[in-house]
Amino acid sequence: LCKAWADIAAGGASLPDSFNFSSIDDDGTGEYGLNFTNAMGSINYSANATVTFNHAAGSNNVRVFVVESKATSSVEIDSGYTSSSGVYEVLDITTNASVSVAGDLA
Repeated sequence: LCKAWADIAAGGASLPDSFNFSSIDDDGTGEYGLNFTNAMGSINYSANATVTFNHAAGSNNVRVFVVESKATSSVEIDSGYTSSSGVYEVLDITTNASVSVAGDLA
């Protein structure tokens, strides 16, 4: 069962809709912290992150949205892309993104 999920707005400044997330922190370009309303029982939960991306025919590289770290009180997410030279570049969320968490609550 999903114990928390969130829709994250462009720029990462807000959660238009969520369940069991109380807030989002902007930790810098492409870095976000989502804080649980009710803590997880341990850090051994599953967290998945996805990003919506409107690809403009060759003008942009594919975006990635990854789980950076997990705590019982929050999950840290990074957003970015791989440049044409193969370097990972951080980037704020340009369309929207989502996170879902499954595991045991405390």
